Amino acid sequence: DEYRLRQGFDHVATLNPRSLAALITDSSPLPLADASMSRIIATEVFEHVVVPERVMRELVRVGIPGALYLLSVPDPSSENLQRPFAAPAYFEHPNHIRIFERDAFDRLPIDAGLEIVHKKVDGFFLTMWWCLFWACQCDLKEAGRHPLLASWTRTWEMLLATERGPVIKEALDQVLPKRQTIIARKR
Repeated sequence: DEYRLRQGFDHVATLNPRSLAALITDSSPLPLADASMSRIIATEVFEHVVVPERVMRELVRVGIPGALYLLSVPDPSSENLQRPFAAPAYFEHPNHIRIFERDAFDRLPIDAGLEIVHKKVDGFFLTMWWCLFWACQCDLKEAGRHPLLASWTRTWEMLLATERGPVIKEALDQVLPKRQTIIARKR
């Protein structure tokens, strides 16, 4: 939504980029010139899109040779875990209308002509947070104040503060990640 776009824009602006643009568009086509961008971010977008290949092609079109792409989608393990108890609208348009298996997500940038530079999965904390959120049945804007979600956040922070916490976090991220992330480059 526009509020979150503004928050993200304001945050990135503090990094003093040479140029910064934030657009709300369906990407058919993107209102940008061919080969005009050096960095493209599309995080948590493709699961909402009817034809993700078309959006990916548009992102590639606007990238200069050597452009870097940060792409992410929810991991299928997290999405499939939530399916039985998430609000039905979570898996309906305009929300998550598709689940990307890992190999299908890998193919999205490759089939559009990009090379994958790095891949990772992470976000166990968020997978569990969302499961607990659905149990709480509270409004998302009030979720941070719900005792169950606040307790989960404190527990996670305490785990990370232990000597073994980071190792345990990494293992949990591999078993039940919230997102899969790809960094790709345009040749």
